[in-house]
Amino acid sequence: MGRTLRPRKKVDYHKAVHRYDKLDFTKSKKIVKKVNKFSGMVGRASSAPPLSTWPPLGMHTDVGYFANIGTDPLWKDGSADTIWLPFKYLDIIGQALQGLSQVVAGVDADVEARAHFDDVSATLRTASASTRITEAVGEAAAAICILENYAGFHMIWGAHVHSGTGIDQIWRRANHNGSFNYLIVEAKGPGAGLIFSPFLPTGYNQMEEGWVINHLYSMDRNGHEAGEDIVAKLGLKFAVAHKNFAGGSKSYYGLDGSSAHKTRPSTIHGLVVSAFWRADGRLGYNAGTPKKYL
Repeated sequence: MGRTLRPRKKVDYHKAVHRYDKLDFTKSKKIVKKVNKFSGMVGRASSAPPLSTWPPLGMHTDVGYFANIGTDPLWKDGSADTIWLPFKYLDIIGQALQGLSQVVAGVDADVEARAHFDDVSATLRTASASTRITEAVGEAAAAICILENYAGFHMIWGAHVHSGTGIDQIWRRANHNGSFNYLIVEAKGPGAGLIFSPFLPTGYNQMEEGWVINHLYSMDRNGHEAGEDIVAKLGLKFAVAHKNFAGGSKSYYGLDGSSAHKTRPSTIHGLVVSAFWRADGRLGYNAGTPKKYL
């Protein structure tokens, strides 16, 4: 029996061509879901101590390890010379919020430094973003560095009074002649470095002299006591150095020609301190030589 021939369906080629015109035959892009960079667990970040078995062999006698800070009665037992650093998953088999303590000579005699370390501890306990944890670890290491190496300096500006970008720490030492030495400290967590931007005026990148002066101007104008103190002691006078820089809305400040700082005995130095973890469990630091600004 032969095939039955049916009439073919008429195709409108004009419509077909335009239908394909709407398609993009280039290789399709893989859709990637944006994910915020969080540590995944509170305190578990690259800046936290190595994930290992705690306490490590050869742990320093100034360091204490707490397997569960929620139940251990010795956690924050009131020791005035001790700082407290909570982390999650310090121990590879631990499940609770754990923590480290570290004896720091001199912290008991500095009320502002004590408040600074308390703020660091609170941040480490609640922060989930890796950047916040890194910053807090850096703030702790920088303060340890000053307390251990710069006798006579006391904190007047720290994590407990500032927020956001700007000067991390200011330390002050009183001299017998009535003058003061100020130390501007930039705290860097493990693996972090100074921020550089080619879009800023020359000399205004982080920890350069222009950057420091511009921030002191801002602190003085906004009524921050530490900034007001430096401005008054050195007789600083400010002037616009870069008005509406690069056509933008922001202006940058420098020192006016009438500034009296050259005739004042007080000085300002700057120091960058980078944190790292020692094999014996202590929070360590690297720091260069202080740089004189004024």
